[in-house]
Amino acid sequence: MIRPLVLILASALGLALCPSCAGPPAPPVKLDVSGVTPAADYRDLAAVLHRALDKDGQIIPFRLRDCSGRLEAQLKLLAVAGPTATPPLFAGDEAKLAYWYNARAAWAMKLALDAHCPEKMAPRDLDRRPFPLDGRTVTLEEIDRILLADRDWRTVVAAPCVRLDRAALPKEPFSAADVRPRIAQRFNDFMGDSKRFAIDVEGKRLLAPAVLWQFRDRLIESYSRTYGTVRPSFVTALLPYVDGPARRRLQDAIGYESAAARANDAIARVPD
Repeated sequence: MIRPLVLILASALGLALCPSCAGPPAPPVKLDVSGVTPAADYRDLAAVLHRALDKDGQIIPFRLRDCSGRLEAQLKLLAVAGPTATPPLFAGDEAKLAYWYNARAAWAMKLALDAHCPEKMAPRDLDRRPFPLDGRTVTLEEIDRILLADRDWRTVVAAPCVRLDRAALPKEPFSAADVRPRIAQRFNDFMGDSKRFAIDVEGKRLLAPAVLWQFRDRLIESYSRTYGTVRPSFVTALLPYVDGPARRRLQDAIGYESAAARANDAIARVPD
């Protein structure tokens, strides 16, 4: 990486460190959902996103703590409602997709807030902690697998996350009406963000986070088939999907070597 792996989970959220962090994985998160009526309602999430994030989708830790009650209320609703638990509330692919995006945003914030051993917890530990959602128990990794099945490969790359090597948290919840165009814009924003998607100018390397690197062969093959180009680079294969500053960054990197970036343990946040 060309940027230091700082802003670990502890500093990101101001949590106390655990003196012995090498224990077993954290247990599943439990919620008391008794009396919660299922509904496709994201108003509590909207309030949390408005209060707890800055203009770049970075967490403002003290504000996230201040609205933890509304976040928990949203999580309880998401636990009892969803495409599997209450199908009539989420009719159509876009309604389901908006649900998974909103659920991922809400739970990413909650898991970061509840991390017990932040100094030692790697991103994969956050991604693998089970929690109640859609009438069952899932993880962020499982949500990503659902998103990988979408017809647009950018869907999982643009999914909301708290980490600096993934796309930013959204400024407002997603809806069935706007989720598709927002995916395209979020991917473009991700590619244009030098803190999330690194280009090492000095070393002439494009450093692709794992969530994007997994599509490298597919995109190169697709570009070659579409444009009749022999052995195009990964940089070139990404060009049709971006515009504005993101496209200019890639154009400046034509001829650079591409490589998988190391996982970044930092949470995108601003100081208290």
